Amino acid sequence: MKRLSKVTSKLLLFGFVITSSMAFISHAKAETLDSVSHIHHVKVVANKVLVLTHEGLYELVGKNDMKLVGKEKIDVMGFASLGNVLIASGHPAVGSKMVNPIGVMKSLDGGLTWKSVSLSGKVDFHYLEGAGSDLYGVDAQTGKLMYSADSGVSWKALGANTFTDIAVSPKMSGMAVAIKDSQLLFTENAFKSTTTIKSTLTMTQIEWRKSGLYGLSGSSLYKSTNSGKTWTKQSTFNGAPGILSVSDQLMLVTVGSDIYTSKNEGKSFRKIS
Repeated sequence: MKRLSKVTSKLLLFGFVITSSMAFISHAKAETLDSVSHIHHVKVVANKVLVLTHEGLYELVGKNDMKLVGKEKIDVMGFASLGNVLIASGHPAVGSKMVNPIGVMKSLDGGLTWKSVSLSGKVDFHYLEGAGSDLYGVDAQTGKLMYSADSGVSWKALGANTFTDIAVSPKMSGMAVAIKDSQLLFTENAFKSTTTIKSTLTMTQIEWRKSGLYGLSGSSLYKSTNSGKTWTKQSTFNGAPGILSVSDQLMLVTVGSDIYTSKNEGKSFRKIS
């Protein structure tokens, strides 16, 4: 892909930012991966691949072919899905009357329309992760890790963020696995207390769905069905994977500038862009 061959992936605390090595192009029309000026993340929701950009939320519908989701061009920084509910945070588009930052917003129609939930004008989450009614976010302005047990309506600050990723259990509220200092930590009470999961693998990203807990270590994808106690290798890639995103229907992994998806829990992948 012409556009993605000119970008650099950088792993930040709670998230990936794909930034152009060229000068920022504020007038770019984000209709293809080649034309977008700034990609924050690529995620899967149900069986769709969504691209979080400075120009708005887009669906990748074909090789290097995107379409805008809805009419409101939100600069989507943090993004999560709670079943059929989409949760977003970030900034309003240029010319928008939305408060900056937008706080937490939700969509019940796949991103066509958005409604404010909480923290409008107060919090800019550059990372959001959740399942069920649990949400975790990291405020880019303060660096604090925050937790919501009611789908983002109310929030509790958990102190300075020390994790590099969190996978939230889809089955039990308060249960999650996090990565800290290359170790996996398990909690059943939203990180009031944690226990270390012993593993020889060094996970860089983790995702938790109904079918299991998934993680990237080195150039391979692994799956666990016992909350991270043991792992089974699913696939190995020719290169170091960048982004991992998983829904109950689809899995996405990026390797360099290439995007791969799987419909069989990561046992096999096909290149889509």
